[in-house]
Formats: sequence, structure tokens, C-alpha cells
Amino acid sequence: MKRQKRLTKRERRELNPNRQKGQNPGADHIHCIACGRHIHPGEFSAPASATYVQCKHGTRFPACVGCTMKAEALLADHDRTGQAVKPASAWH
Repeated sequence: MKRQKRLTKRERRELNPNRQKGQNPGADHIHCIACGRHIHPGEFSAPASATYVQCKHGTRFPACVGCTMKAEALLADHDRTGQAVKPASAWH
């Protein structure tokens, strides 16, 4: 008797109904990478109190307008070392 083909890990993950789909599954819950403050999606439109900063790899990270310099420093460290971005812990 022939054994049935097993699904790969990726195929099992895609079939999981509880899995969040999309490029950024947590897009509805955004935190500043520099200070950890919760950012509402409406804060990115005018008058903007939040913005996105981008690393050299092309990944965009949310940041408060006041924290832009600190966020860019975090991304510069990320670009220089190749390590993951070390965001601030989230607070609400």
C-alpha cells in the first residue's frame, strides 16, 4: 500500500483557518519602534503625528514624529550590523 503524501509546513500553515493573512498581520495594532507608544492608523494622515521610517533593506517601521531621529538611529544600527531591529517595549 502506498503512503499518502504529507503536507509541508508551509502548506499546513496556509490551510490553518486561525492564521492571519497579509503582508503585515498585526497592521491593526501598531507601536512606535523608538518609544513603544500605541499608534492608531489615523495618525499617519494629515496632520500626521506618526510616520514610517525605512531601512536600507526596504522594510518600513512605524514611528512617532517626535521619535523619528531615535527610530532612524535604531535602523542605522540594524543596517550596520544586520541584526534584527531592537524596538522599545510596547505600552498603551
